[in-house]
Amino acid sequence: MNCQASVSVMLDEAKKWLAQENVCSSKITDIQIVLAEALNNVIEHGFSCENSGNAVVCIDMQDDIIVVEISDNGIEFTPPVAAQTPLQDTCDIEHLPEGGFGWFLIREITTSFTFHRIANMNRLVLNFQ
Repeated sequence: MNCQASVSVMLDEAKKWLAQENVCSSKITDIQIVLAEALNNVIEHGFSCENSGNAVVCIDMQDDIIVVEISDNGIEFTPPVAAQTPLQDTCDIEHLPEGGFGWFLIREITTSFTFHRIANMNRLVLNFQ
């Protein structure tokens, strides 16, 4: 299975688990948007070529917070500090960039997140309230 197909499977599994936990559909959609963005970032920026790494997703409920943890053995990465989007750099609608909105979405949709590099693994923990 290629990496993009794996993302689809992970998103479907997350949706099923969240639905079983009685998470409302709008929250499931938010989580899927963030999860898709984060996993696509891992594939695009963390792995040197298709199918060259491993990513694991774990989801848990802690009181009223949904915790999604993504661990991968990709290239070391540090999320950008600023929540700036390409729209803040330009007002030219005709020449909008294709990317650069992912971390803005992640920051806007999550309640909080942390990122650590431990033992050659990237670990992104996303919290949703």
